[in-house]
Amino acid sequence: MFTFLPLAAAFILVVIRCAGLFAVVPLFGLPAIPARVRMAAAVVVSVAAFLGAGAPLFAAWDHADRFIIAALSEALLGLCAGLSARMVLDAATAAGSAIGISMGLSVAATYDPVHGSESPAVSQVLALLALGFAVAGGIHREAVAWLCRSVIEMPPGLPISASELAARVVGQAVGAIALAIRLAFPVLAAVTIGHLSLGLLNRTTPQLGLSNIGFSVALLAGVGALYLAAPSAALMAAEATHSALAGH
Repeated sequence: MFTFLPLAAAFILVVIRCAGLFAVVPLFGLPAIPARVRMAAAVVVSVAAFLGAGAPLFAAWDHADRFIIAALSEALLGLCAGLSARMVLDAATAAGSAIGISMGLSVAATYDPVHGSESPAVSQVLALLALGFAVAGGIHREAVAWLCRSVIEMPPGLPISASELAARVVGQAVGAIALAIRLAFPVLAAVTIGHLSLGLLNRTTPQLGLSNIGFSVALLAGVGALYLAAPSAALMAAEATHSALAGH
């Protein structure tokens, strides 16, 4: 009995870590996935990770305060890992919002199945493309691999540095903002060039009344640039997501 209890306590901690990861990591953390399915997947993956790590023990299973602190640390560890990857993937959504505003399409918003809220159509296109590339690249396998590595390198109940985790998450957030600007830049540049060209033409030949077609020019320039840049932008976001989860 006394051998079983440390094993059970350690397994519960691994499940908590995996549940925190699956709550926000791309694909597993989608709002469309029911909580019961997500929790069942977390238990199954936790069994494999726990046994693969050699079934480590949690020696302080009989101290309630230490167990509660360990459970909170495990949840924080899983959430930070999943959040780091999620923020990088959401850079595609942020880039799509900026593109939609520049093209004048930010007014029309529909339900976004990726985030469970309303967002512009351009954001949904880039987000779904990025998620598709991420899944094709094996982001779900990368999440499981991270859990297995973390259980081996950081056994359940091992003290973690909250400041180090916070620094990593903040660093990923800053990187996600920079990535969003890089993804949106080609389309924003095309729309800006379209506006400048229209302004110059309207300045030289004001009698043509070209200002009335300004919205059409911006829309055409943005759609053309988006058609050319969207696959590369989504692929960049997916690759950055894999790197964020692999390097966490």
